[in-house]
Amino acid sequence: MQACQNEVSNEVILMITPSRTLLIHGWGANHHIFDPLQAYLPTPWQQNWYTPDLPGHGCAPFNGNFSIDSIADQLAAQLTAPAHLLGWSLGGMVALTLAARYPEKVATLCLTASLVRLLADSDYPQGLKRTSLNIMADKFREDYPKYMQQFLQLQMLYADTSAQASVNSIIPAICQYGPPAALNAALHALEQADLRPLLTSINCPVLLVYGDRDAITPPRMGEYIHQRLPQSEWCLLPQAAHTPFLSHPDQFACALCQFWERHT
Repeated sequence: MQACQNEVSNEVILMITPSRTLLIHGWGANHHIFDPLQAYLPTPWQQNWYTPDLPGHGCAPFNGNFSIDSIADQLAAQLTAPAHLLGWSLGGMVALTLAARYPEKVATLCLTASLVRLLADSDYPQGLKRTSLNIMADKFREDYPKYMQQFLQLQMLYADTSAQASVNSIIPAICQYGPPAALNAALHALEQADLRPLLTSINCPVLLVYGDRDAITPPRMGEYIHQRLPQSEWCLLPQAAHTPFLSHPDQFACALCQFWERHT
């Protein structure tokens, strides 16, 4: 599946009663990162969507421990019926873990700009040789609004003006809580995680959405997952970077809704 070009018919989607949709944000952000995307989804999906904050991010408390497994367990406990999961970056690692540990609670899984391992090694050349996330963490602690805005603007270089404006409008909401308390702990969890063994446990429909300009989770990371999940669908958005749902919300929502329609 390549970049989505056509709009999804709302008449078709509105006939469907959707399951709960769980969207999990990535490192250093909070649930407001998904605010612009919501407007691009048909009303029933908007009404059934749930966007929690990861521990120590946004308004969520932090007890000093950031565990991907524990977060997946906590989220799964809140699901009473199979849900549609969407995870961005680190949030995708949480979503993948939830889907592997609780397959009965997952209807579909969408991973966007996500990964199973961050750093490269001898049997995983798809990873990064080095990362600047520690530097970014220092910048976030120094001046969170300034550097969050700078980070998001870098992801929007090829976005149209309306997408850029919508992202600028959510920066105050994202930054209102100050820098995440779990910056270091979550980064450590991200750097140490290796979810490759979990891929054999994923049986639900999977959509992989990546940006061809993403330097944090380059497309090769998604291709690694795609090659190991025969049931997965691949969507590469041209001119998108690490936040394709922000920079190309119409194309992203189109691909997502068509995927949900096929598996609802």
